[in-house]
Amino acid sequence: MVQSLAALVSLVLALIVVAVALVVVRRASRRDPAGYANVYRVRRYYAIGLIGALAVLLVLTLARTPYAAAAAPPPDLKVEAFGWMWAWEFVVDGESRGPRLELPAGKLVEFAVSARDVNHGFGIYDPQGRLVAQTQAMPGYVNPLRVRFDEPGTYHVLCLEYCGLGHAVMMGEISVQ
Repeated sequence: MVQSLAALVSLVLALIVVAVALVVVRRASRRDPAGYANVYRVRRYYAIGLIGALAVLLVLTLARTPYAAAAAPPPDLKVEAFGWMWAWEFVVDGESRGPRLELPAGKLVEFAVSARDVNHGFGIYDPQGRLVAQTQAMPGYVNPLRVRFDEPGTYHVLCLEYCGLGHAVMMGEISVQ
């Protein structure tokens, strides 16, 4: 519902911009001396073509926005991840696992990421130290993050947003077997 409303608002605003641009082009051509009529005629066609191309691109790209989560397959496992006071806490089926989590390889995991105090950045790094996925952890809001852990190993969860004195030691660990 919210995504449909956002798409509709974006489309209406784009149409308003096009209408204003057309009015400005039309009025500007009336005020100019007759000697520049050909220049402004070309300019008008150029503006109309550019606006038309942008409108086509807008329509084509709105359908590809990342809001089609309803069509995505269900996750194999759901994990709640909470950031708070320089620590991560993982909760699976209502049971706290603390800052360490064990997961099977090849499964699609959906993290419900939130915070209990201030904003944190939830970043998952693979065993080679490369960032795999990240999202914001905010109090009062849950950000879903889906990750498939194909390679076994130890993945590290680090805070990506400065959250106070203990920020540097805010780490979690995901062991994939």
